[in-house]
Amino acid sequence: MELDFIKGHMGGNTILLFDGRQVRKESLVLETALKVLDRKRLSADQAAFLYPSKGKNTIRALIVDITNRNFIPACGGFTQVLGRALVETDIADRFGVKIENPVFDINLELESGASIVTVHTTKKGKFRKAESDMTSFARMLARDGVMRVDLDGIRSFKSGYYLVQEVSSLKEHYPEADFETMNTAAVKAISEAQALFQQKGFSSSLHFSLYDASPSHGGDLRAVFPHGVLTGNIEPTCGTGSTALALALLMTGEGRDLGLVRGGKLKVKLETGGGPVLGGPDITTVMVERKEEEVQRAFFSHSFVEITAMGTVIV
Repeated sequence: MELDFIKGHMGGNTILLFDGRQVRKESLVLETALKVLDRKRLSADQAAFLYPSKGKNTIRALIVDITNRNFIPACGGFTQVLGRALVETDIADRFGVKIENPVFDINLELESGASIVTVHTTKKGKFRKAESDMTSFARMLARDGVMRVDLDGIRSFKSGYYLVQEVSSLKEHYPEADFETMNTAAVKAISEAQALFQQKGFSSSLHFSLYDASPSHGGDLRAVFPHGVLTGNIEPTCGTGSTALALALLMTGEGRDLGLVRGGKLKVKLETGGGPVLGGPDITTVMVERKEEEVQRAFFSHSFVEITAMGTVIV
C-alpha cells in the first residue's frame, strides 16, 4: 500500500498528514499509523488521516498518537501543521478547500467535536499563522473533571485525562531533578508521577503538561510535555497539552494567583519548543474563557510551524 504523506512540525511536535482514502479500510488506520510513526520509518509524534466531509472547507480527521499507541480525540500540532500545509502543498486541492487571502477557515470534524482552524496569510499569499479553535476539546476535558489532586504529597492538577504539574512541586520530592536537561532524576520524577496518577484512577493515559514560572524569552511560563518520558517521547510543544494546562490554571484559580486571569478569561504565553526539555525559544499563546463553570471558548496559536518533507511511503 502506497501512501502520500506530508510531514511538518509545530515547535518540534512532529506531525504526519495522510489522505485516509489511500488506506484500504478505515479499520486498518491504527495499525498503519503505528507503522509509519515508528522511528525506523517516518518518525513522528502523531499521524492524521484525512477524509472529505460535507460542508464548505470541511475535513474529518482520525489522529493516532505514538506514545499512547492509540487514537486521540484531538491534536493541536496537527491543526497548526494542516493550516500551513493547506497554503503550501496540494492538500487543499485534494480536499476541495478554498483558500482565500488574507484569511480563511477550515472546519475539522474530530473525535472531541467540531473545530475551526483560521489561517492567516500575507499579502503575497504566504502562510503567516494559524489559530486553532480548541473549544470542543476544552469542554471535553472539563466534563471529565478539572481539579487539584494530591499524588502522595505532590501538588498536581487533573485536567480531564491530562496530568498537569508545576516544577517546584516535583522538585520538593526530587531535588536532584533538572528539567532543563531532563536528567535521570527528572525522568524518574515524571515517570513516578504518571504512575501515581494512573494508580489513583485519575487517568489511563500518559498525557502530561509540566510548567514553571521562570520564563526567559518574553513568555509568562515555560512548559514541556513529557508524555512518554521513559521511551524518549517528550514533546517540546503540544496544543492539547497547552490547552489542558491553561484550563487547569483557569478552573482551579492558580492562574489568577499568577496574574493571568482577567474576568473569566485566561491568556498565557508559554515558552516552548527547541528540544525535549523545559522551555524553549518559541511561544505558544493560549486563551481559555469560561462563564461560571462552563467553557465558553478556547484557542491557541504557535509561533513556529514548518513543512519539512513530502513523499510516498510504502506500508
